[in-house]
Amino acid sequence: MTQRTTTIDDPDLVELLDGIDAGQVALPNFQRDFDWTDSDVRALLATVLNGWPMGSLLLIEGNAHTRDFYDPRPFEYAPPIAGIPDTIVLDGQQRLTSLYTALYDKSESVHAVALGHGLLWDDIDSLDDSLRTFKRSVWREHYATPAAQIASQLMPISALRSSSRFFDWRDVAAQGDPVLTELLTATYRQHLSGLYRYRMPALRITRDTHPAAVARIFERVNKTGQQLGAFDLMVAKSFTPDFNLRVVWERARQRYPELSVFYGSDGFAPLQVIALRVLDDVRTSTVLRLTPASIHDYWEHAVESLARAVRFAMQHLGVLSREWLPYGSLMIVLGAHLWSDQISESKALAIKRWFWRSSLTARYAVGSNSVAVADFKRLEGGAFEADDAIILDWGIFRDATKQSAGAIHRAWLCALATSSRRRDGDLDASVPTPRSLVPRDVRPGPEVSPHLLTLGFALFTDDQSLRGQFLPGDSVPEFDALADSTRLANFLRERLDEAARFIARDCDQRVRVVDDSDQELLGLGD
Repeated sequence: MTQRTTTIDDPDLVELLDGIDAGQVALPNFQRDFDWTDSDVRALLATVLNGWPMGSLLLIEGNAHTRDFYDPRPFEYAPPIAGIPDTIVLDGQQRLTSLYTALYDKSESVHAVALGHGLLWDDIDSLDDSLRTFKRSVWREHYATPAAQIASQLMPISALRSSSRFFDWRDVAAQGDPVLTELLTATYRQHLSGLYRYRMPALRITRDTHPAAVARIFERVNKTGQQLGAFDLMVAKSFTPDFNLRVVWERARQRYPELSVFYGSDGFAPLQVIALRVLDDVRTSTVLRLTPASIHDYWEHAVESLARAVRFAMQHLGVLSREWLPYGSLMIVLGAHLWSDQISESKALAIKRWFWRSSLTARYAVGSNSVAVADFKRLEGGAFEADDAIILDWGIFRDATKQSAGAIHRAWLCALATSSRRRDGDLDASVPTPRSLVPRDVRPGPEVSPHLLTLGFALFTDDQSLRGQFLPGDSVPEFDALADSTRLANFLRERLDEAARFIARDCDQRVRVVDDSDQELLGLGD
């Protein structure tokens, strides 16, 4: 009889997170670093708060040989490992780290739910839009106490770590107000208490399984795993003997290679284009309401317009890959707008103004669905003229990193690529590699490593030449390990100023860079 090497389990989420905090749930040292952005964390929080499944875990029981082979390390932001861990997480690091940092109030980001504002708890898109992320310094300055939080209709996610923690927060926030106390209690019991009982499926490998077998199990689980997404549901909903959505999407990918490069096997984006034009919405819940007839009637047109949008974005907006798109909704808005194959010079300028205004000012960070609908209507009406200046906040750009300000980081890469004058749209050309100009060992202060700052990134091609560099004087200063923060800040600000000049020229639009106190530093395009 074959020895059993795995068991199926459904561990309690809170127990796993408690184990991480106690140093008893750890990671193998070969796991990559935590690299999810704040927007990724918010999406996961919405999934869990809604009680939806977030995928399974692959775990292995700890044993005396664990330290030798797995060289376990703690989760990011977690305390050191205490002895031999009870559990090693082979798959699920990003999800568990995200939930741990949010519920245990770790990292430099504080996550919260914005109560009110028409929040529909049973609507995943509404719940998604209600989640907010704050820099810890901003949170401490403006929302340090439960009273200040509730005055702004905010509830920190960390208050949901346990029922006792929530009720302690409620009592301080409500300050004895019986109406507010009852409202918060009802909200928790009806919509939020399920998080404490959330469980997730896990494949648990027994402690005596040989490391070679563990490696094969890990490989096969990742190779054969398959998720059922919204596109799969629409394939079933729209199916007729003459129409198979998966088949027509494969044909579209062959006809328009740019769609294959950008979206792969997921054909949901053309459906969002249809929903935006037919139902004035881009949310998943709205797309799922599309009728088979509307999909059949508009599919080909939606595919063609989305392909035009991807080509335009790659050639004129610097969006060289899907991972560089600041917000996913931007491509849907552009696809719906390019329903016609005629792109005049004035239309191209309006698109550029809209794209840079939306990408560099974080307009889509809150209420992205509503903003997408409004922007589509404005583009259709020709409203993005060269009137109001695009405002770039030096404070936001100065502190931005891929993790804390993912959209700003991606917009910066697009600006770099656009300034390189890559206009050929060659799909076979390799995408330049983003790399920081600031060495890892430059640490002028206790803040986040300057090596991670978005404004320090440039693009490198295979021959190591810089592209779209925005470098003052076309040279990179040689930072020593103790470079002072003033010198570094001046270099980064000069890069932002030069980027602003380029964007002003590129879309014939005024661009302003302002400092933290909203005092103008640089006016461009006047």
